[in-house]
Amino acid sequence: MKHRSQRGERRVAAILALFLAALLLAGCGPQTPQPTATLTPASPPAAPPAPTAPPAPEPTPEPEGEKLVYVPSYEPLPAAMDGITTRFPKETEGGVWFLRVTASAEGSCYCLMHGGKDASDPVTVKTFPPEIYANRLLPMPEGTVWVDTQDFSTGEASLLEIDGNSGEVLREIPFPAESGSISGLFDLPDGNLGISAMLPTMAQAAYAMAEDGTVSPLEAPVNESADYMRSVTFFGTRGSGLGDGECLAYDKDALFAFTPGTREKRELLRWADWGVSSFNTMPLSMEDGVLRLVDYRYGEYVTLTPTPESLVKPRQEVTMACLTLEGTAVDEAVRDFNRRSTEYYIAVRDYSGGQPYNQDVRDGAITAMNLDIASGKMPDLLSVQDGVPFQSYAKKGLLRDLGPWLASEGIELLPQLQEAGTVDGKTMMVCGSFALITAIGSRDYLGDLTGWTVEEAKALAESLPDCRGVFTATMTQDLFMRYLSSYLEGYLDWDAGTASFDSEGFRDMLEFAAALPIQPPKESTMGDGEVMSGTALAAAYTITSVNNWQVRDMVYMGKLVCPGFPMPDRAGTLIYMTAPMAVSAAAANPEGACAFLRSLLDEKAQTAFTDLFPSTVAAFENQLAEAMREPTPEEGCKSIYVFSNGAQFLDPTVYPWEGGEGEKQPRTVFYWMDDNGSVYREEKMYAMTEEQRDSLLKLLNGAVRSSSYDQVIARIVQEEAGALFAGQREVAEVAARIQERVLLYMAEQGG
Repeated sequence: MKHRSQRGERRVAAILALFLAALLLAGCGPQTPQPTATLTPASPPAAPPAPTAPPAPEPTPEPEGEKLVYVPSYEPLPAAMDGITTRFPKETEGGVWFLRVTASAEGSCYCLMHGGKDASDPVTVKTFPPEIYANRLLPMPEGTVWVDTQDFSTGEASLLEIDGNSGEVLREIPFPAESGSISGLFDLPDGNLGISAMLPTMAQAAYAMAEDGTVSPLEAPVNESADYMRSVTFFGTRGSGLGDGECLAYDKDALFAFTPGTREKRELLRWADWGVSSFNTMPLSMEDGVLRLVDYRYGEYVTLTPTPESLVKPRQEVTMACLTLEGTAVDEAVRDFNRRSTEYYIAVRDYSGGQPYNQDVRDGAITAMNLDIASGKMPDLLSVQDGVPFQSYAKKGLLRDLGPWLASEGIELLPQLQEAGTVDGKTMMVCGSFALITAIGSRDYLGDLTGWTVEEAKALAESLPDCRGVFTATMTQDLFMRYLSSYLEGYLDWDAGTASFDSEGFRDMLEFAAALPIQPPKESTMGDGEVMSGTALAAAYTITSVNNWQVRDMVYMGKLVCPGFPMPDRAGTLIYMTAPMAVSAAAANPEGACAFLRSLLDEKAQTAFTDLFPSTVAAFENQLAEAMREPTPEEGCKSIYVFSNGAQFLDPTVYPWEGGEGEKQPRTVFYWMDDNGSVYREEKMYAMTEEQRDSLLKLLNGAVRSSSYDQVIARIVQEEAGALFAGQREVAEVAARIQERVLLYMAEQGG
């Protein structure tokens, strides 16, 4: 039996990667209109707009030429428009054109398809040979379709003009390799074909193809850097409603108009204001100035309608400050809120300036944020990302106590999250979801260990004849110090203005780190296999959800234990908050700020978290109950393929349960496969047992601190520890220098 596989997002790896990347760098008021720019279509829209914000009652007819703004509306995508089978769709008056991969006796082939509305009842117009890769398409008004193709065997690329009825290739025009690989086709105002391409340098280029097939460079606002994430997607001209000679395009930030032959652009709409992510959208069609996109992130059509500004109800601005936005959980939460809210929108102050996030950018962002806050330029919301001095801000009275608001809303947070966000008895930080960052091991060697000190961990490792060390071979000095950054608050007493970095417990931590390898081994290691065989006691891991904990326990054959990282207080499991938020005590729009928090914590949002732990007691208990519920035969079971290189694929097919009488039904079946696709191991995961539940709750109850940390203190520790690792200073001297510098910093902060 053949199985269809779909690449799934691996939240475990993503959360851990974000956390490690962050540590690597360580060292509610007045009403304002929504931010947007003018749009001047060639003619007004033919039908009344359908804005997401309700229009003013009985509007007075406006004079011709009134400022127009784009207003989005959303509707669900039909099943036929999924991104797996309906590739690069283009909507025309006669239906939807798209590409699809189909299987044949000769192998997988690309097909040019045409369907009715929403790609329903599709028919194959042309099937390409197996060696031909069909990449983009553009239907033309006269009934032909341009398709760009590449021959796998020769690497040669061509543009094909295909008859939309017969599938006959009318013209084949070579596209030279030195011009790059085609990434998009669009129409130009002069009737020629526009081509966007990615050069080997990852920079972008644009070309125009004349009627005779000659291709020439086109001056356009393309991305000329190597950052492919900032590349431009071109809509084209037909139906855009723009002025004569203008084209429509968008990048990761905004929708804009431009005139071919120049690099100047006129911004029309900021995606972030309406929660649209350009990384997950695809231009579908334009007609009378109304634009349609397919948004695979939300599984929706996005329709952008030019609307007289007077008919659009202004939304109140809520300001948010963050160190970095792009690609973070904060970005996702803001987009979700801006997409749905008709009263407010979040305007983000990104202190990284959108630059690639490295140590220099991080330091500059924290400095700029601190200067703004010191000068009284407080936002309504503060993203308490790793590195933000949360404790210092709270001690200075800059943050609002959210306890009364939580009580009034009837929101009960998990006690561990409540404690992690509490300063001086006041809850000042909340988040919508979280993960647990810990160290895991096997009961065969650790028993029921729930915590350990450095000395206890080393003694246990030395007592086992085959054990090479406490951690797997990939735990280096640098990596351990990144984890240690999140425990530094335990050595601080902000009220008394004291620290204990010269204590014996902290010196033990430094000595332990110094004994670790500088670089991980070049050869691949066994990972979990090291732990299960007893050659290492523990491995770093991120538990993201109830289901994720079950999977890891299954891998460890029901013997998973989580002692956490060795720490003086034996509390070595961290709470990693996704999108942790605080509200400014001086917020200009506290109602809007609280509306954003509500969007993270209400029942609908919390029940949506299935691959992360939710933050409220009710949602967490529901996730546990669902994991313990026995599946019904009608539900069947899901299949997940785990390859030898660690990649995972979820089979979209749900298989009916056909087990024998009295045989327990699994919830999920895992197939371990080698790189050739041969199954060499099969395991079943069943409903969670009471014993497993109790083990997970024991892990959660042992997590007493957030992974949030003060970037300045973390840098002090890492800088001074570097001298120890280089053999330049002894442990006692390094600890004393850290103590002195941290106390000075605390005094400067008024701690």
